[in-house]
Amino acid sequence: MKQASNKGFMKDIKESIPAYLLILPTIAAFCIFLYIPFFNAFRISLYNYKGYGDMTDFVGLKNYITVLQDKKFFESFLHSFALIGCDLIFSITIGFLLSYLLFKGIKLKRFFNTSLFIPYLISMVVVGCIWKIIYDPTIGPINQFLNLIGLENLAQPWLSQLPTALGAIIITWIWRTIPFNMLISYANIMTLSNEYLEAADIDGATSFQKLRYIILPHMIPTFVTLGILTVTNDLRAFDIVWVMTQGGPGGATEVITSYVYRKAFSSQRFGTASAASILMMAVMIAITIALQLIQRKGEAKKK
Repeated sequence: MKQASNKGFMKDIKESIPAYLLILPTIAAFCIFLYIPFFNAFRISLYNYKGYGDMTDFVGLKNYITVLQDKKFFESFLHSFALIGCDLIFSITIGFLLSYLLFKGIKLKRFFNTSLFIPYLISMVVVGCIWKIIYDPTIGPINQFLNLIGLENLAQPWLSQLPTALGAIIITWIWRTIPFNMLISYANIMTLSNEYLEAADIDGATSFQKLRYIILPHMIPTFVTLGILTVTNDLRAFDIVWVMTQGGPGGATEVITSYVYRKAFSSQRFGTASAASILMMAVMIAITIALQLIQRKGEAKKK
């Protein structure tokens, strides 16, 4: 019996070798581009390192304590979460509404489907440059339009003052992320079986009732997935912020990634910057796990 079981075990291993060989490149890529840089960043965070020379000044957790005592670190986190909150509310909602209009059917559907997705095809740097011109206090279309309609008192330097700078960045970011949320929402609405909608039509359900009781429940898993993608993507927001304001004025638009960049390359405090990035990653993982647990609980209740 033992010999038979051993033979069966060896046979299973031999049959699994091709599968292991196929996934080996993926595992190697993960190790090279994810795990090794992570452990290297964690190692740097334990030293007082300026980005050059050998790491000899070991400080342990001092860099983490320094970051957690830095007021600007928490302010940058608040700005990042403000960006995330607005993106979750407005970008996903508007993206879904646009996808619903496309699903219902409108004239020139293909044209609108393509044109609405164009902003997502433009690189972040180009988007930042375009919107920086739009917000320009002298040649920007926003202020020119306000002057044209007699509201020149509302014209202002949108990116150069504390009350409006972060809001202007958030609007730009939402404009950039709406097309992706629209495309994913539209793709998932199209997977909805027509049988449910036809049965609702037979029962005399209105468009609003079909939206509320059929389409929205069908879209909940998609909304959770988009929420996870939004959180992880927005915590890494950097390009648009740096191109448009570089975290200014006075740190009003500083997000966690620009904070890390400034600490590393402006102050040459790579140990502190690495500690901040590790903390950012820990928060990102915690939020992702929390959202996934919420999704699983929702699926379990349905069952």
